Amino acid sequence: MIWLLLVILLIVAIVAISRSGKKSKLETEKLMTETEVLRNSVPSVADEITKLKKLVDEGILTQEEFETKKKKLLE
Repeated sequence: MIWLLLVILLIVAIVAISRSGKKSKLETEKLMTETEVLRNSVPSVADEITKLKKLVDEGILTQEEFETKKKKLLE
């Protein structure tokens, strides 16, 4: 009788441990996905400088304005 209770207790413990591992893995995957979304939604400094350079090439910004804005981005 006691052996049966110990086996049941052991099975319950194994199931609980295995579920906590899966939950942790799912939480990690969710955080990684959220981080990737944030990384993609925030433009990098290089992206901003590239956009400014295109504006210079199109004649919308002067070279002086470009240099000023670029300097602010790099600070």
